[in-house]
Amino acid sequence: MSKESNFLIYCMERYRHFKGLSRADVTKTFEKYGICGDITKYFESLHTMGDHCIVQDIDDYISSITGNGLGKA
Repeated sequence: MSKESNFLIYCMERYRHFKGLSRADVTKTFEKYGICGDITKYFESLHTMGDHCIVQDIDDYISSITGNGLGKA
């Protein structure tokens, strides 16, 4: 498995933990908003961030698509 794939799984687990979601809910959210591609594309900068920053970045990305604020991580 590539380092990007491992990191994607890590991000999904961190997002699940911080948001109190099921794995199925996180998977649906990531698929719905194309988050997997975004994380893979920006792996080099994202993997240097802490967990709170990663979760906030995901929320910001979703908000940029939906126009809704999701709150702080």
